[in-house]
Amino acid sequence: MASTAQRLRRVALPAAGLTAALALTACSGGQAAPAATDGFDGVKLTVWNSIDFEPYQGLQKQYFESCAADLGITVDVETQSGDYTTKLLQAAGAKSLPDVALLSTDTQLPQLASQGVLADLGQYQITTDGLADSVAGLGTYQDTLYGLPVQVEDYAIFYNKAAFAAAGVSETAPKTFDDLVKLAGSLTTADQKGIVLPGIAGDGSTPVYFLPFLLSAGGDPADPTGAGSVAAVDLYKNLVANGSLSSEFVNWGWDSIDQWTSQKAALTVSGPWNLVDTSIPFEWGTFPFPTAKAGESSKVNLLGYVYGAAANSDAKKEAAAAALIKCRASEENQIDTAVQGGYIPALKTAQDAFVEKVPSAAPFVDAVDGAYNSAQLGTEWNTLQQQYVDAIQAATVGGQTAQAALEQASGK
Repeated sequence: MASTAQRLRRVALPAAGLTAALALTACSGGQAAPAATDGFDGVKLTVWNSIDFEPYQGLQKQYFESCAADLGITVDVETQSGDYTTKLLQAAGAKSLPDVALLSTDTQLPQLASQGVLADLGQYQITTDGLADSVAGLGTYQDTLYGLPVQVEDYAIFYNKAAFAAAGVSETAPKTFDDLVKLAGSLTTADQKGIVLPGIAGDGSTPVYFLPFLLSAGGDPADPTGAGSVAAVDLYKNLVANGSLSSEFVNWGWDSIDQWTSQKAALTVSGPWNLVDTSIPFEWGTFPFPTAKAGESSKVNLLGYVYGAAANSDAKKEAAAAALIKCRASEENQIDTAVQGGYIPALKTAQDAFVEKVPSAAPFVDAVDGAYNSAQLGTEWNTLQQQYVDAIQAATVGGQTAQAALEQASGK
């Protein structure tokens, strides 16, 4: 999650013995959850999670231990610090993956699934019922469900209500890029920039925050010199040109949010973690992204988190892991994680409940259906995102046109 200081052989279940243990009743939205059974008695499972802040890691431990108790399973829930992806790959290579693991959908799930070390969850009657198509696809690799989505991240514009009041500007969402440039300009003062955005590649923040603008311009991330890409880079260039975005933004990454929370900028782009951030010292609101042209629909990029199970020669353990994942993905747990931890639930019903509890989450939830998943670009995205970063900097502080900057960065 960006707020922390920042895809074997399948083992079929035996026809007898575990059938009752895999009778799944109601614990995960419209899906069935594990019934009360002693079919998993004596099974010991390990769960890995990589999100190390509270209350998230405490909540995960609570969910899994409660589900394990219902299933008759003994569970050890561990939070892994450091390079989690490397730890997962090393464990896979040593055939010692944890029984259940939290996986990012952009890198970790496809890497592990392609090695054949994850269980096919579909054989345990786990489905993506109740999820938007954009979310359901996050847990699949080559049309097989290897991970059950439990939460997603997307992005929206945050604004300082007091800054709007001081400038005599109504709290009306900008509809177009031109509207945003004008709005940011009207909010700019001697002590406050109109907007702050990250502008360096090192921590990966720039392309993450840039993608919603590119997508909302009708752009294709795989086409760095297309009209949408040009319009998005040009937006950054215009914001710097009118003084509402500091040219110093090229030196900032995820920490650019500090410029907003310290009231040195009126607008910013951020993720759902700020929806539950009680340390923000002022009243704020959220807007959806504007589009390049009036009347078009905004679009965001989507990052997901799924729980996957290790492919296991011990069929009983693999089945127990699947049952544990299903229970963890309950609507109640998803709502609880969202409200306390700042994530968008994967289930549509949980999303609706989240907005009822946190109205400012509406732009995030509204954008989920039809959102873009950059993981579909595979390793190509690593190259493309650096090209976008280079183009943004060449256009904003290097003086090039957006078109020229993108052509140069992409070698075209």
